[in-house]
Amino acid sequence: MDLKDYFYVIGIVATAGIGIWNAVNHHKTNKKTSFINTVTSERVKWLDKLRKNISDFCGLTHTWTRSNVQDTSEEIRILGEIDKVRYLIRLQLNPKMENNEPNTDKKIEDLISQIPDLTDASMRDELETAVNELIKNSQALLKSEWEKVKAEAKNGDLSDA
Repeated sequence: MDLKDYFYVIGIVATAGIGIWNAVNHHKTNKKTSFINTVTSERVKWLDKLRKNISDFCGLTHTWTRSNVQDTSEEIRILGEIDKVRYLIRLQLNPKMENNEPNTDKKIEDLISQIPDLTDASMRDELETAVNELIKNSQALLKSEWEKVKAEAKNGDLSDA
């Protein structure tokens, strides 16, 4: 074999090595991107469901406390829907203490539990305050989670999310 043939062989082996390395790297990157896209997509769906459930809970509670449906089948339907949505919201949250303080999820869960006790007509002001606090905490949670979604999509890193 001539010297040029050795260079050809070295060139072919190096090209094959680089090709294999690129294929492996591409596979790893695609796997990571697919995982991040799945997590981000599911987080967006969760945000939409949580937003809808909190909206339904507040709306149904407001309708029930301000309407004349007491002692009717409509009241039973509304109360059943309020209970269903209340438990759905609680299942969508991750309440915990952080630095001896309740996280936003815990604050929302506490308000969701407290609001049914404030539905008597004599407690309208407390109910209004609790619903407004629920909305404020929910907005903070939704904004925080949305920022995580944007960071995941931009940076491709779930570690800080």
